[in-house]
Amino acid sequence: MKIQKLRSYLQILCLMCAIGLISACDTESLLSIDKEMLDLDLESESQTLNIGDTTTIKATVNYSGDSAALVYKWQASGGRIVGDGTSVVYVAPESAGTYTITLEVSARTATVRADIRIEVQIGHAIVAMPNRHWHGNTFMQTLTYRLNVEELFRDNITLRYEILQDTARAGAFLTITINGTPVIRNRAIGAVQPAEPFLIADDVDVSRILTAPGNYELSLTLEVVNVMEDAWLLRKLTLIGVEGTIAELR
Repeated sequence: MKIQKLRSYLQILCLMCAIGLISACDTESLLSIDKEMLDLDLESESQTLNIGDTTTIKATVNYSGDSAALVYKWQASGGRIVGDGTSVVYVAPESAGTYTITLEVSARTATVRADIRIEVQIGHAIVAMPNRHWHGNTFMQTLTYRLNVEELFRDNITLRYEILQDTARAGAFLTITINGTPVIRNRAIGAVQPAEPFLIADDVDVSRILTAPGNYELSLTLEVVNVMEDAWLLRKLTLIGVEGTIAELR
């Protein structure tokens, strides 16, 4: 109600100025009384992270009104945002790349946006890009790798796999074992009659098995519905949080 009265008062003053009843009338100055001032800036403790690492992002907000009325909306093109308001924690994703974190702040009549870019690197990881098909001559198909872990760099060791349903016309069941211990057992993957090759990617926590440096045997087994040659392709394996080597056993 007060705002409406103020606007009516300004309109009357402007009208009086226009017809010459008052002089030295600065319409722009009068109208600026009701304007909001809202500025925003973002700053990160670090703009280069390893996959899975975190950084704190802080927002500096200058607002002419009551800051308790501000609404904050954080978004990230990859990874996760933990928290709200003017300070949040950004958790980098498990894939390298450049990611954009955006904050939108809304006031009564004003909205501003700001963004910051974070470069995510692989860091400590073993990466294998075998582009290797499972053999298509049996219903149980296995690829086995010798994994040499030289050093562990964090507690949560993650295995990321990328599998392409290449020419297979139905799904399969995936089992992954390390030294004979399953980390995935009979997980359904793939689709029925996909229109094009279908990519399956996921992360698996293997911390309970990879607890110390040493040699490990990693096996990926598919139980397939239809036996076809070159039906399933292992595109990429990434073991995050360790350093070492990996080689296929044939």
